[in-house]
Amino acid sequence: MYPTRVVLACLARTSCINAAMTARGMQQIGLAYVLEPALRELYPEPQAFARAMSRYAGHSNTHPFMIPLFVGILLSLEQAIAKGALPEGALNSVRETLATTLSALGDSFFSGTLLPLWSLLSISLLLAGFTNVAMLLAVILFGSLLLFRSICFVSGLRYGLTTLARLRKLNLINWVDRLKMVNAALAALVIWHLPISTMKPFPWTAYAMGAAAVLAAAWLVGRMRLPRLLLWVVTTGALILVDLGFIGM
Repeated sequence: MYPTRVVLACLARTSCINAAMTARGMQQIGLAYVLEPALRELYPEPQAFARAMSRYAGHSNTHPFMIPLFVGILLSLEQAIAKGALPEGALNSVRETLATTLSALGDSFFSGTLLPLWSLLSISLLLAGFTNVAMLLAVILFGSLLLFRSICFVSGLRYGLTTLARLRKLNLINWVDRLKMVNAALAALVIWHLPISTMKPFPWTAYAMGAAAVLAAAWLVGRMRLPRLLLWVVTTGALILVDLGFIGM
């Protein structure tokens, strides 16, 4: 078993894995950074350590929220390799399959369902005037995410690949459709609360321009492959300039 300091170091580093993303290797550099304390502990000899690090020199990418589980399972497999219970060559195929599986789960449940749920619920609370409740909700969900990441990391480290069977019992995928129905209801609630719905006369021009901007953004992301973050930055900057009076509407 790894020393506590090594376990905590690897867990803390999982929050930094996307700090060195590259177009070619994706999370390759970040994953090596996360695993480095544990691999150095398992393989004190320089040649063995270098060989262990080389196993993670290829492309690697999975959902950020599932990284702790991914890393925990990899560290469990490395323990088996260090003991001679698992051949080194078996790790690459397992790593790639595991990354793809966890990425699909994270994209579907977290990015596609839970994050929109939090956003829509927060917007509804803010439009209704419940600012403190929205802030409390953000704190609770952030704390829950940290707890989920920690539990997944420890489970992956302790139980290895059998953790996937435990995760399957949570039935996260089947919850996606149910939560998306809640998201649809929240989206309707947000539109109902928007001040634009009570304006007389209704600003059709501004509404049409906003709808066109959303469609244009979707086209730019889908066809031109522009980063969504870049579009958000440009849009936010333009709104700030309008608010400050530098751009007239």
